[in-house]
Amino acid sequence: MQNLSRIIVGIVAVPVVVTIVLFLPLPFFVSLITMVTWVGLFEYFSLVPEGMPVVLKGAFALMGALFPTLIYYRSFEGVTGGLLIILAILMLFAMGSLSDYKKVFTLVGGNITGLVFVALPLSTFIPIVLLPGFGRGLVLWLILVVWGGDTGAFYIGTRYGKHKLYPRVSPKKSIEGVLGGMFSAVCVAEVTSLVIHTGLRMYEIIVLPCILLLLGQLGDFSESMLKRGAGVKDSSRVLAGHGGILDRVDSFLFAIPFFYFYLLLRS
Repeated sequence: MQNLSRIIVGIVAVPVVVTIVLFLPLPFFVSLITMVTWVGLFEYFSLVPEGMPVVLKGAFALMGALFPTLIYYRSFEGVTGGLLIILAILMLFAMGSLSDYKKVFTLVGGNITGLVFVALPLSTFIPIVLLPGFGRGLVLWLILVVWGGDTGAFYIGTRYGKHKLYPRVSPKKSIEGVLGGMFSAVCVAEVTSLVIHTGLRMYEIIVLPCILLLLGQLGDFSESMLKRGAGVKDSSRVLAGHGGILDRVDSFLFAIPFFYFYLLLRS
């Protein structure tokens, strides 16, 4: 039943994302990333140890969700200002409400980490899509490759996985799954490159998916570690069979910034 839910969500999500990325005006894509960032941040803040009201967590999630829009209209300078404002509010809240100042690092650090871990990476989609020439194609290629690698890793790991990769954090992840994910990611990259213009060279289409898959595993392990610390299995149950939004985007959190900076250095 869970596998059926995963398949149904995938069937719905892929054409929607393809349409938004390739065919609709860019503000639709910015709005999509904004919505995903907001939900992902709210899920992250729900994992942070108690000490801050839910209303304030929601407000910070909303402020972090504005990062994609700030980058779209004001580049990264707007995000710097947003981070400083949120840091100032956190410090004021800690000064006014905490009686045990040993909790300051947990409160302030935990919440700022959420913005760096979730909001900034997802917002980096925006400068990629704004790249002249192939921006939209590169974003869609990245999304499909990461999804393809995740899907391959899940099903191949479930069927053939015997050698655990990092059981302390994610007991179901296996070396066989990672290798299967790399193969799937490369296959998706090759097929996608035949129909989408990306400007990537042949060796990049083979090598980059493997790196993105490994970075995706790092993002997955990182989120799993946070969930274990919070004592939960899924970040939420927004998506049937998939857990929460954060569970679905964790594979992108290190992959997107790497891909963006790679493209900057490449050009």
